[in-house]
Amino acid sequence: LAPEGHHVLHAYVPATEPYSEWEGLNRNSAEYRAKKAEAAEVLWRAVERQIPDVRERATVTMVGTPLTHERFLRRDAGTYGPFLRATDGQLPGPKFSACDGLLCCGDSTFPGIGMPAVAASGMLAAHSILSVRQHLQNLDTLKLPPK
Repeated sequence: LAPEGHHVLHAYVPATEPYSEWEGLNRNSAEYRAKKAEAAEVLWRAVERQIPDVRERATVTMVGTPLTHERFLRRDAGTYGPFLRATDGQLPGPKFSACDGLLCCGDSTFPGIGMPAVAASGMLAAHSILSVRQHLQNLDTLKLPPK
């Protein structure tokens, strides 16, 4: 996902603040930008404990808010991932949907929320249809020419 010489760092905290604090804010307003920066600050400080100069080294930063999740992920009230009580067990693995031949994957299935987990969920779904050997054969068929 990152160009050569760069890395991707994906950090998030549980979205525990009330949606009402974000609801109705204009995404182009100074108030929204300030609230977004304030929300990101806790993450920056946590990452800086391991990478002190991370802000200076970051070349691209993207901060999501409940409004981001609502707009781009079509999440009701800006939720981040499904609500699952600890007593309910784990998220289900890839499963067939009500549509014949269509598998469910993504942040509402195992292993859960976040970019790496969602990518793994897609891989698990793919592996439930084809064997690893078949996948490797498909990748060989699709192989791009060398640069």
